[in-house]
Amino acid sequence: MTATPLVGSTFFGLDISQLGKALLAFRRHVSKRVLLIEFCSDALLLAEAMISEQGVALSHLSRIDLPAEAFERGVPASPARMARLIQDFCAEKKIPANRAAVVIPPEVAFHRSVELPAGLCLDQARTFVLDPANGVQLPFPLIQTDFDLFPLTTPSTSQQRVDTQHYMIAAAPQVLVDRVVQTLELAEMELQGLELGSHSLLRGIAPELLVLSPMEVILVLELLPE
Repeated sequence: MTATPLVGSTFFGLDISQLGKALLAFRRHVSKRVLLIEFCSDALLLAEAMISEQGVALSHLSRIDLPAEAFERGVPASPARMARLIQDFCAEKKIPANRAAVVIPPEVAFHRSVELPAGLCLDQARTFVLDPANGVQLPFPLIQTDFDLFPLTTPSTSQQRVDTQHYMIAAAPQVLVDRVVQTLELAEMELQGLELGSHSLLRGIAPELLVLSPMEVILVLELLPE
């Protein structure tokens, strides 16, 4: 007589392996946890963030050292391999997160200060810089990038003409952004946010930035091994 296994993927002879997968998928779907991912030049930084009324709790902070060929211009060289690595990490740490927030190196993007007509809302400013007829001088077409536009008020520009406004453009090649998006899709995760490391650093001092006087600045200095 053959005994029925009491543990594993069966229950009194019934296959329950798919039930376990379905329960895990449900946990991921309703989870409020977010997987934090930062791509570096030689490593993958990961952490789990749990958002509650008390704030944000971080756990499973990890660094996975990778060979230089794992990245190309600051993003995964092979989205499929990177996706498997992320999935394996979540399985090992038992992280049910369905969403991810990603930080990429600041050198992935091109930065340029541009002067635009004053009085434009942010959507109008984006439309203005995308129109070649307006003559905004850039070394590449913005249509081929994923870009953000930030209004600037600094001591060097506050005394300029009143009919113009300075903006900072941060533009990453669309082909590189698509590679990050593909990585998360293959890892079966929803990309909740994507930003540059330099912008991520500014979030930590946002309260101080908001109370700066018109002629004050804060210098953010990041020291890296290279």
